Amino acid sequence: MQYSRPSDSIVRSVQPFAEWVLDWIFLSSAVVAPLAAIAAIYCWFTGAPATAAACAVIAAGAAWGAYARFVAPWQLRVKHLKLGGNTGETTHRSAASAGRPPLKVVFFSDLHLGQFKRQNWAQRIVETVNAQSPDLILIGGDFVGKTACCDIADLLAPLRHLRATHGVYAVLGNHDYGIPGPDHSDELIQLLPQLNIRLLRNECVAIGEDVLLVGVDELWTGRDDLHGALAPHHNRAPAARVIVLGHNPDLMLKLDGHRAHPLLQDAFFIFGHTHQGQIYIPLLPGLAIPIESKFYRGVHHTPHGALYVSSGCGENSTPTRLNTWPEIVVFEV
Repeated sequence: MQYSRPSDSIVRSVQPFAEWVLDWIFLSSAVVAPLAAIAAIYCWFTGAPATAAACAVIAAGAAWGAYARFVAPWQLRVKHLKLGGNTGETTHRSAASAGRPPLKVVFFSDLHLGQFKRQNWAQRIVETVNAQSPDLILIGGDFVGKTACCDIADLLAPLRHLRATHGVYAVLGNHDYGIPGPDHSDELIQLLPQLNIRLLRNECVAIGEDVLLVGVDELWTGRDDLHGALAPHHNRAPAARVIVLGHNPDLMLKLDGHRAHPLLQDAFFIFGHTHQGQIYIPLLPGLAIPIESKFYRGVHHTPHGALYVSSGCGENSTPTRLNTWPEIVVFEV
């Protein structure tokens, strides 16, 4: 399928402006909440119950907004999922059916360091990831924010302490390539190996004896080449477990030309990018997310296998999370 990314006017102008407006709305909620609560109490005791009820509703909504702005972005969660293949459960090629122990994969994405969060947040991520005793660590890109204010090497220094049996692998995201913001890709390409993180740019890597990890470069740059990554393995028998690591879930829109490839018949795809909406309103899903596909939140099942889209660990444009939380995801594959 032919894919075209969102226009620059949306990515660089419309979306940031909308999020700036939302940020001021959520900021003001911290002032509105106590004032509305005081007004509700005053109206109740002065014999205006209807007005008191209205003020109470406003106070509750504003308190929720204040929580989204000042609390939720720092409530790091660890999510555990057991996925594999297009059923979302262990499949016929899974570790369980072959008598092998599951591979514990820890995934995180979208740190956006330097914009709203700094080294101490990266250190917290590292400590939480290492506490899971992972076999494999995967990072889904967007290491830095579009307005990173600090030296990138200093921001990412805590990632040097990530530990996993089979190592740490990563791909780059659109913000790493400067869409939008400054382009830090060259610096990251040099820096990540120094942090013991292997950057995959349309490459396949064997993990142990029965896992194939495919890392795909960033979609919006046009550098993604899943076909090229798989080409050296075209005649290879399907691995027991195939993991495709990317940044943007819209990559799934380009898979039609790869349906016949045996490695993509029952793979497991992991993405970031969307923050699961970041400001997520259930009745209005996905309106502000710059993607074309329907894959922007949680688990999905496709003809190619199961996929998961993470909410990420950082925030973009506004340090606010409504009905989403920063997360680290632990998969048994």
